Amino acid sequence: SQVDMDSNIASSHSPKWQFRFDFFNAHGAPNTPTFKAAYKALPFGQKIKVNFNFFALFFGCIYLFILGMWRKALTILGLTLVLGVVLAFLPDPIGRGLAAAWSLFIALTTNYNYYLEQVKGDTSWNPFKGMRW
Repeated sequence: SQVDMDSNIASSHSPKWQFRFDFFNAHGAPNTPTFKAAYKALPFGQKIKVNFNFFALFFGCIYLFILGMWRKALTILGLTLVLGVVLAFLPDPIGRGLAAAWSLFIALTTNYNYYLEQVKGDTSWNPFKGMRW
């Protein structure tokens, strides 16, 4: 069954990834009311564990390549290059702020994207799927 397959895939990952996968399995995408309610009830440390990836914050698309999400990594790389060109024409403080926001965005989307790829078999190029705005 799908549930058995999902738990078998998750069990081959670290306890931290298993926790994340179980949370996404139980509560759905970050943009759903079910997820938002369950997420709100979590202690702060578990909120960070579910929704934030420090490796993705500091290493961006390189970390996505390491995780095997090359399609999403290439999408992020392309968008990063476009953003870099745009930022070159902006005042430095604005450019730094937007670059930091972009890194935060990658850190906030990586865990759910990895879940989609590893558990649901979704190998799309879209790194924004299921995100809350």
